[in-house]
Amino acid sequence: TYSVSRIGMNAFFGCTGLISLEIPNSVTRICDYAFVNCTGLESIEIPSSVKMIDDGAFVGCSSLSSIIVNSGNTTYESPSGCNAIIKTSTHELVAGCKNTIIPNSVTSIGKSAFSGCSGLTSIEIPNSVTSIGDHAFSSCSGLTSITIPNSVTSIEDWAFFGCTSL
Repeated sequence: TYSVSRIGMNAFFGCTGLISLEIPNSVTRICDYAFVNCTGLESIEIPSSVKMIDDGAFVGCSSLSSIIVNSGNTTYESPSGCNAIIKTSTHELVAGCKNTIIPNSVTSIGKSAFSGCSGLTSIEIPNSVTSIGDHAFSSCSGLTSITIPNSVTSIEDWAFFGCTSL
């Protein structure tokens, strides 16, 4: 027997037929762009073993509508019904999807968190958020409405690049 400890950079690049994903309990790291452009991916489940999710792990997963983080995970969380991956220690939203509801506990939206999520049509950012990272919403071509509160003091490079419907 063997166990997979990490999912490497671009490991599943463009696997459009991949629909759902339950990551094995042995995986501790999901590398940069591991699932980039997996346009058919609808749901993911992050086990308690995952301790690191690199930038852009789910960029371009335009059909993604369900994200669940195992409740035993001490590094990441996904509060009930929010459909996002949030780093517990920093309150940074690291990955979202077209059905994400950003909880009030989030203080920043991370680099490439929603990048390429063309299924995202609107999102409300709570007053707890102070920064929006590089490429956070880039290529969200379906995004027609976004509410950015006064609490946001920093919007980084290319944050809304390619949001052609805004």
